[in-house]
Amino acid sequence: MKINGRHLKSAVGETVNLIEKEKDLINDINVFPVADGDTGTNLYVTLKGTWESILDLDDPRANVVSQAIAEASLLHAKGNSGVILSQFFWGFREGVDGKTELGVKDLAVAFSTGAKYAYNAVVNPVEGTMLTVMRETADWATRFVRRFSDVRTFLSNLFKKGVETLERTPELLARIGRPKVIDSGAYGFMLFLEGFIRAVGASINPFRLKKAEKVSKVKNPSRPLFCSNFLVEGADPDLLKSVASKLGDSVVVVGNGRIYKVHLHTDRPDLAEEYFSKVGKVIDRRIERIW
Repeated sequence: MKINGRHLKSAVGETVNLIEKEKDLINDINVFPVADGDTGTNLYVTLKGTWESILDLDDPRANVVSQAIAEASLLHAKGNSGVILSQFFWGFREGVDGKTELGVKDLAVAFSTGAKYAYNAVVNPVEGTMLTVMRETADWATRFVRRFSDVRTFLSNLFKKGVETLERTPELLARIGRPKVIDSGAYGFMLFLEGFIRAVGASINPFRLKKAEKVSKVKNPSRPLFCSNFLVEGADPDLLKSVASKLGDSVVVVGNGRIYKVHLHTDRPDLAEEYFSKVGKVIDRRIERIW
């Protein structure tokens, strides 16, 4: 068996259903980068928009569908986790490298490239997050790819590695002073892996969180904070990162070489838009108050 475009499309649809069921719980355990209780919602909005964009696409070629998923996710990416996942999809698409079907070795390359793209998009990568799960599963895939010839067996074992890493995220988050809980974005990424596996008919034991105590948001903050997402055309990504880093934190910049999605947490989204307009053309923005 090899993975084709219809499997990739189905993986997105399966993931949307999984995230929809779990999004409230994901919101409840959201502690990084800030405890604003929106990771599940952001992942759902990102993936639902991506799914709706590719719904009418019926193409068996993996390269065509991975391109469509990457492009749609860039436009619909929302929040820190959604923007990072979008860049993973761009890296995955790059790893597909024009192939119409994907075997085990091809999948290992695609996952590895996806993880690298995701890391490179984040100005200050932090371990214990979805980035860690992306990287460790990709590293495992690269290291052990020669042991497998069957795609389903390979993905099932990749999922097991992901669960192992996911269960370590509370310890890693505690090291940076965050509540000792499963990372919300990492859990969301594992639901994507599960959706991928469901799409190809592989067998796994799904990982589910038990009902968690909701993490408290910051009380009486000293200043307002906004989750700010800008779609900027014709700008240099390094310049966008530099500008965004001076105006806020949780900076992630993803794009396709022509259009870039910039995510940051800032108390001056108006100033951010003004500066981005000087280095490119702001063609869309989504700004939501965190507190």
